[in-house]
Amino acid sequence: MGFLKSKKILVFAVVLFSIMGFIFYFFYGTPWDMIAYKSKFETYLEDKYNQDFVIKEISYDFLHGGTYHAYAFSKNYPEVTFHIGQNPKLNEIDDAYHYEMWRYQAKNEISPIIEDIFPNRINHAVEVKDFIAPHVTENSNVPNFRDIVTLEIGIAMNHTKITKENEETEMKKAFRLLEALYEKDVNIGHFGISYKNKTLQINSSEIKSVNEYVDVKKWFNDYEK
Repeated sequence: MGFLKSKKILVFAVVLFSIMGFIFYFFYGTPWDMIAYKSKFETYLEDKYNQDFVIKEISYDFLHGGTYHAYAFSKNYPEVTFHIGQNPKLNEIDDAYHYEMWRYQAKNEISPIIEDIFPNRINHAVEVKDFIAPHVTENSNVPNFRDIVTLEIGIAMNHTKITKENEETEMKKAFRLLEALYEKDVNIGHFGISYKNKTLQINSSEIKSVNEYVDVKKWFNDYEK
């Protein structure tokens, strides 16, 4: 009886160990591959950008070709975290350092202007919408965002209702922000403000036709709930 009991415990331990091993492999791959790719990612970034980088949160994607991915940051810009990983289609390493740096540059430059003009906003977003020159991401140099990307700018003013009394004021504020962006040579892919009862949505092809604050009224639409 003791032998059978020990055998059952051994079988149970083997099954449990196998399940745990599969779970670990599913999420992390093999320990040696994880260590190897962490080193590969670090070498790739330092060779490409000539900076020191820190690799963190490495993971394994079993469902997409068994690829490794991680988040990293440059020691020069520790506040900018970006993705780096294997591209399963090209079998190469890709990184999003350029994208996150442009996002960081744009937010740092534009957010203070939005905060000044719209102090009562609930929130706002400054996001990279598109690349004007995608091939630039292959280079080590990270040019200023104004030369490379179009931005999507959104402002949440959902506590503010547009009325006859404040409509002109809100149009002037929107136009003032657009003017500030023009002066900084920012490429705008989309500009939007949401109010309690209306939205203001202007696409890149329409922005050039906004020459004075009264032109903004054309893009005010009732909010559809």
